[in-house]
Amino acid sequence: MSTQASPYDEVCRVLVAMLGEDGAARQAGLSPSTPLRSLGMDSLKYINLLLSLDDIIGKELDEVAEHIDLSEITTVGDLVALVERLRDL
Repeated sequence: MSTQASPYDEVCRVLVAMLGEDGAARQAGLSPSTPLRSLGMDSLKYINLLLSLDDIIGKELDEVAEHIDLSEITTVGDLVALVERLRDL
């Protein structure tokens, strides 16, 4: 039986850690449809988040950067889909 976390759980863990106390307070309300902007995400936080996802993706950001369009990542679910897509590259 595998105990590996789902991509959704992994993304939520990184989001909560990155957002600190605010993220921990919002963790129960996170869902795939949660807008990232509602979590206080801005361009710099998006980049920091992507850098934090290296381990989850299993690749360095510079290896997959050309496959990332920040304008397409508006919800937690979009971010999970991106992680899944980048893992398969």
